Amino acid sequence: MSTVLVVLAVGTGVVVIVVAVAVVLVVLFVTMSMRGRELRGAQRRGEARRDVDEAQERAARQHDRDSVREAEEDPRPDR
Repeated sequence: MSTVLVVLAVGTGVVVIVVAVAVVLVVLFVTMSMRGRELRGAQRRGEARRDVDEAQERAARQHDRDSVREAEEDPRPDR
């Protein structure tokens, strides 16, 4: 009878350890997944910010070109 209890206790201990390892692995997986999502979001925000900056620069250059053209076409003698 006592050997059955020892085997049962060892079996229970193994099950507890396996379940604990599984829980730790799931927590690690979820944590890494969340971190990856944060990094990808930050990368997308950085790309969007660069795109906006480039668009503003293009708009400023276009505005400057338009201003020069208007000044060349303006027949006002005060210039």
